[in-house]
Amino acid sequence: MILSVGRLLTLGIGLALLAWGPNQAAAQTKLVVATPHQIFLDTGLVIEVGKQKGFFKEVGLEIEPIVVRGGGENVQAVVSGSVHISLATGTFSVLSAFQKGAPVKILAAEMTGTPDLFWYSMANTPYRKLEDLAGKRIAFSNPGSSTHIGVLAAVDYLTAKKLPAPQPISLGGPSDSFTAVKTGQADAGWSAIPLFMDLVEKGEIRIVFKGADLERLRDVTMRVTFANTSFVEKNPETVRAFFKAYQKAMDFIFENRQEAARIWIPFAKLKLSEAALVNIIGFYDRANVAFKPVKGLPVLMEDAVKFNFLKQPLSQADLDRLIDLRFVP
Repeated sequence: MILSVGRLLTLGIGLALLAWGPNQAAAQTKLVVATPHQIFLDTGLVIEVGKQKGFFKEVGLEIEPIVVRGGGENVQAVVSGSVHISLATGTFSVLSAFQKGAPVKILAAEMTGTPDLFWYSMANTPYRKLEDLAGKRIAFSNPGSSTHIGVLAAVDYLTAKKLPAPQPISLGGPSDSFTAVKTGQADAGWSAIPLFMDLVEKGEIRIVFKGADLERLRDVTMRVTFANTSFVEKNPETVRAFFKAYQKAMDFIFENRQEAARIWIPFAKLKLSEAALVNIIGFYDRANVAFKPVKGLPVLMEDAVKFNFLKQPLSQADLDRLIDLRFVP
């Protein structure tokens, strides 16, 4: 069952979740995992595969995913104790929260590079390449998200070419972004494969640029998996078990692409063929979703300072406290 952050908080279980200690890990432990998008390979499909194939059950975990909107909302859910672990959170957001004193710990890289993201316009517009969006309105999800980092990189690219800077607009998830583009509130919306690829095939929308086109970000960890420091300290074996099962599910996807596609279609209610989804899995390199290392921190911190997410770059001592990769295989 997918729960919203608001519903979870209404149930009043946030503090109880954080209070769980190591004793619960010995039995079937419920782990509440935040994911910004349940449809995507690295957030939704991997969890569903892990559940259907019994990988989480094998390590004594019952996974309960909740959908959040990315960036700062993910951080809020973790800090408040509404969730145990958050997937696919923009690295900017976690760096910023840590510098402000939030009890957060990066446990793994989640996505290095941006092979999955793309920005599009309606097919009846003149926008065909990134340069065409100079001075235009480009959507991202939430401040500090990977889509925000991508749009800011596009701003840098265009201004370096002496073109007018586009206007980044925070519009939430892909569906909200699509509505804004369709109604003229934004010139380019964002999505990630496989969402809206059916509209691309039908010729209703046109991909204007891809995350992979942003050279500055190709070797940068755009999204991370993180948790509340208190939860990690109290439940190290639970955290370790989660990553063991998560990796097993991700390996299954890459090694059994047709079966993974057959799981993906009904789970995410996709309108694409099995063959199309097998090809989409090929957009990813296994290195993109490797747990370690967390790459490109100097680039990330430089941009985070430039765009006011950080007051100054974190010191090496700070990074050593923030990033803890001991729990990943």
